[in-house]
Amino acid sequence: LDALTLKNGPAHVEIIMTPSGPCLVEVNCRAQGGDGNWRPLARRLAGGYSQVEATVDAYLDKKAFQLLPKMPPSPAKAFGQEVMLVSYAEGQVIGTPGYDIIKTLPSFVSME
Repeated sequence: LDALTLKNGPAHVEIIMTPSGPCLVEVNCRAQGGDGNWRPLARRLAGGYSQVEATVDAYLDKKAFQLLPKMPPSPAKAFGQEVMLVSYAEGQVIGTPGYDIIKTLPSFVSME
């Protein structure tokens, strides 16, 4: 990213661990994909902002950007995981038993 003179903004990096060690798959100046469905979790873990809001502020609202922490807290105060469920079976979903219980968990952030 330094080679592109990008000083502020998201970076997406993918690395696969192979038997002979790490293998770099991708480095790009973009936010994570997933249609942005990870943003509610990111905002909750980061204190109210995600890399998307931070990038917009870096270019359009310098004062707001300067208020963001320079480094993430260490040790991390929280952890999160985005989970994507895929079904390879054809059919129509007629119910989602258990979702109401999941949504009541203190650790629950969002579900789309």
